[in-house]
Amino acid sequence: MSWTFNAEGDAPTDAIWISVVALLFTSISLVSVILRAYARVVLVKASGFDDVVIALGWLASCGFAVVTVIQTRWGLGLQNVHDMPPENLYNFGLLQYIGAPFYITSILSFKLSLLLSYFRFLPQGIWKFLTVIISIVCVVFHASFLVVQINLCTPIAKQWDPAITHGHCIEAVPFYTTVAAMTIVLDILVMVLPFPTLYASKIQKRKKVVLLCLFALGIFITIIQMFRIQTIKSLANYLDSAKLIMWSTIENNLGIIVTCIPTLAPLLKYFSEKTRRGTTGADNKYGRNSAYALNTWRDGGVGGEDGLQCPSSHAEREIDITGSKAAESQENILEGLGIVRKTEVTVVRQASREA
Repeated sequence: MSWTFNAEGDAPTDAIWISVVALLFTSISLVSVILRAYARVVLVKASGFDDVVIALGWLASCGFAVVTVIQTRWGLGLQNVHDMPPENLYNFGLLQYIGAPFYITSILSFKLSLLLSYFRFLPQGIWKFLTVIISIVCVVFHASFLVVQINLCTPIAKQWDPAITHGHCIEAVPFYTTVAAMTIVLDILVMVLPFPTLYASKIQKRKKVVLLCLFALGIFITIIQMFRIQTIKSLANYLDSAKLIMWSTIENNLGIIVTCIPTLAPLLKYFSEKTRRGTTGADNKYGRNSAYALNTWRDGGVGGEDGLQCPSSHAEREIDITGSKAAESQENILEGLGIVRKTEVTVVRQASREA
């Protein structure tokens, strides 16, 4: 029995391979999101909007994988166009139309999650301003991409209904090539944005190199985009989209994985110390004052212990600067880069006159 509905005989297809890739990468990205949630919510207790965004991004990626697997049943992956049953064209095109918004949402989500996470440690000034600008550009670009994708043909139903012969469609290859090129530019901007701040930080050289390498993992996403551009250029018929969809599945899930990896340091530290000491006494090291706990959104700003958290009140800020917490801090990741305000209060007691 053929994997493809309505296909005669055993038509050669890459459907199984496409399905395995989609399910495998989606499962791995799910594990990375769960581990991130455990580290951020349970260990460091410093979850934020970036954690919510990446979770929504995984849901979109999962939706894209589900649509992809279903689409293989209607012809995606067939190696020969003449093996495509004509009665499958409607459902094949409709599923491809449905899958596009899931893909666009997922690639926006991991970029936006990374950008939101930068606000946890970037100081006030040019770098935080650039982060805001790039975030807006990413949202506007992907929203525009989505609008054009949904309205690629006039009438819209022409994208999946072969019975519609009137109307017209935008040239697919130039459109997708341009979008892929612009996506690469945004990927690079998002990836290198925290490098100047991390490079100028005063943390240990070994930790600095590790952090830079973690953020540099985004280069793999750029490489995937280059593979996608090559598959876009080879598009000749609707079945040629199989490789493009497969690389798209890898791209959005790899983006989620890469975005989650830098947040797993507390988890690795926790299990490392627990294994080494054989006790759970190290649990207290992963509270809100941990050097691994990036400040939450209600804290905001930079400064604080290890330069990664900012007290939420003037009293806490004064304690952090002059009290025992500052003495315990071993490193200040953003010392000299943030804005520190110290308020001195002089209390004068005037003796009352005798009656």
